Amino acid sequence: MFRQITLGFVPGLVAATLLAWGCDRAATPVSPKPSYGAGGSGSCPAGERFTGSGRIDPPGEKTTFGFHVDARDWCRSGGPIKGLVHSVIHPTKTRIHSVSIDDFSSFQDPDRGGRCAAFSGTARVKDGHGSWRQERFGVIACDNGPRCSSRGPGPDRYGISLEDGRETGVTDLRGGNIHAHGGL
Repeated sequence: MFRQITLGFVPGLVAATLLAWGCDRAATPVSPKPSYGAGGSGSCPAGERFTGSGRIDPPGEKTTFGFHVDARDWCRSGGPIKGLVHSVIHPTKTRIHSVSIDDFSSFQDPDRGGRCAAFSGTARVKDGHGSWRQERFGVIACDNGPRCSSRGPGPDRYGISLEDGRETGVTDLRGGNIHAHGGL
C-alpha cells in the first residue's frame, strides 16, 4: 500500500488495513471490525464525520492542511464517502488535492484516548512547478480534545502519506483543530 520511511504513520495504516482484510468474525466491543475494503459497510465506532484544518511541523517539513470527510453512507450501507483533502508540504512545495476518498475507518486514539479517522483515496499531486499526477494517499486525523486545550503542540494529530513513500508521520498540530462529529 505505502512504502515505509519512518516507523510512525505507515505501520499503523498497514496494520489497520491488514486487520480489516483478515476480519471474518462479528465485531466485539474490544475489537470493532474496521471498514477498510472495497464497497462494504463497516463499523465506525469513533465517528462517521471528521473535519479539520491546521499546521503540523514534522522535522524540516512545515505542512498545512484542510479536510472534511463524511462516511455516514459508507459506515451504514457501503455507500460513497464524501469529502475533500488538501495538504501542502511547504519545503518541497508539494500540493495534494483529493480526487476521491474510497476507504474509511474510525477508532479510539491508542495513545491519547481521543477519536481518530484513517481514510485514503486518490489525489492530484504536484511538486513545485512540475506537472500534476494522480497518486494514492492516506490520512490519519485524531481529535483529542477541544481547540486550545493544551499549551504548545497538540492535542490533536494529523498525518498524510503518499504512495511514492513520502509521509509526514502522525504529528501534533502546531495550530488548528480536528473535530470528530457524532459517534461515541
